[in-house]
Amino acid sequence: MTTVMLIGCTGVLGDIIAWAVEAEPDIAVVNAIEPPGELDLARVDTDVVLWNNADEVSLAEWFTRRARRCAPRILATVADGRRTSLWELSTRRVELGELSPTSLVDSIRRA
Repeated sequence: MTTVMLIGCTGVLGDIIAWAVEAEPDIAVVNAIEPPGELDLARVDTDVVLWNNADEVSLAEWFTRRARRCAPRILATVADGRRTSLWELSTRRVELGELSPTSLVDSIRRA
């Protein structure tokens, strides 16, 4: 079972993201929060963090500062869902293309 934390999944896009993830029997949403000012992701105990409208500059800085610690992968949507990216501790960004419910769930499974 893949565990997922949702951050900032509000509005129409947030509803679609939550619906797509929660509909899958092998993916469990364990927490859903609003975007925090400062979040210590090293303390997050999930396989994947799905961050809607994530600030990619902040994510890159966060991963760079904490490169020696263990952290979850973060699936980030940007530009109102027109783009998605997968961030990993290696500070490697993987462009995933346009967002759809199917591509979202497939990306979580690959993460």
